[in-house]
Amino acid sequence: MAQILDLDDWALSLFAEGQLRYSEPAAALDTRENITFGKAALAEARIHPRRVNQSYLSRLNAEPLPQSFHHARNHADLLYHHLRAVVQAYPSLTRDPVLVCVRSATTPEQLGLVLGIAEECGIRIGAFVDRGVATIASLATSLGAGSGAGVGRGREHVAFEFGAEQGELCHVNLGTEASRLRLREFPGHGLNQIQDGWVNIIADYFIRNSRFDPLHAATTEQQLYDTVRAWFASGEQAGTIALEHQQETRRIELQSDELRRKLEDQVGPILTELTGSSTICLGPNASKTPLLSALLAQSGFLVHARNRAAVLDYVEQHVSAHINRDEVRFLTTLPVVPGRPDVGYTLPAETLTPQSTRTSTSAILKSIPGRPTHGLHSTIAYPIGCSELPAELVGPEPRSGVTLDINGRLFTLIEVRS
Repeated sequence: MAQILDLDDWALSLFAEGQLRYSEPAAALDTRENITFGKAALAEARIHPRRVNQSYLSRLNAEPLPQSFHHARNHADLLYHHLRAVVQAYPSLTRDPVLVCVRSATTPEQLGLVLGIAEECGIRIGAFVDRGVATIASLATSLGAGSGAGVGRGREHVAFEFGAEQGELCHVNLGTEASRLRLREFPGHGLNQIQDGWVNIIADYFIRNSRFDPLHAATTEQQLYDTVRAWFASGEQAGTIALEHQQETRRIELQSDELRRKLEDQVGPILTELTGSSTICLGPNASKTPLLSALLAQSGFLVHARNRAAVLDYVEQHVSAHINRDEVRFLTTLPVVPGRPDVGYTLPAETLTPQSTRTSTSAILKSIPGRPTHGLHSTIAYPIGCSELPAELVGPEPRSGVTLDINGRLFTLIEVRS
């Protein structure tokens, strides 16, 4: 079975053989000598904010970094270095095609960028998988559609998920397969915004109770952010907050009422899009957001939750067999096979234009051989005919898959279909 890469802007993860092998925050620290990723980078985010980037997976583009790194020029470079670090720790990633889970709102341009970066790292992508659809499909496969738990064929289900910078509702129709119907994004309503709001509430608690402002010093600000970030790992909000400052422990007892009201402010615009007749399934990040399940239940919604391992295990068990070695697709329709492996199921093979992919079943991103549309250099794909591509690369009859070394620069011709 294929290994699974989960390109989540809150945590980049690797799942293989039924286990979560790697899961680290999507954060990068410039140490001048190299780039450090994950928890070690996040631990410096408030102490050295200009040396830490936490947005390269949220933005997923080739735009220049707001603060320059010694070994990276743009967001795509940081993803390249992060994937290289994962490959060095897990060389098996380069042996067989892998499945890559991405958020539902990922664009064809972003998928093409990931495809090129992965190739540079020696990773062959077998398919991209819509994480929102996989969340609903994994729930239905686990419980059984028609189980009476609010999971039924022919009715609408909604995957509710947070990214680092946005909330997301993926509406899915459930039958013998789970198919994306529509998608709604909520920029500025992500985990970072929830975290910032809670940090400010806790800082106010400290000021009111002891006239101590933990946001006044970088070291205590870092401790406070580390504490709140840990809540999203455990799924539970702590009642006692303790911070070390000048060899003294500052401690407060925290009530959840203000935190719940702040969370309600953040998710309010999202809740207005939901109806009481929909079955809601919280995705991996939303399911670990403290107080969220209770808030939704109090609002009258039927709520299920799927953690990261459960969603990725579904993808490994039920989607791996459908990798097409000739073309890479974005799968937004997935099988629902309660209680048994999906034998003989064929995933839809429709091709759609990039403008339609928000409601599509799949989109072919690459096919070899074929007529190329772009020349890939490093992590950037240049359209055929643009001035950045050397004329000798294209030639009279260009073919996809051809790689040329031109003055020390490697270019590969690739095809992006619409």
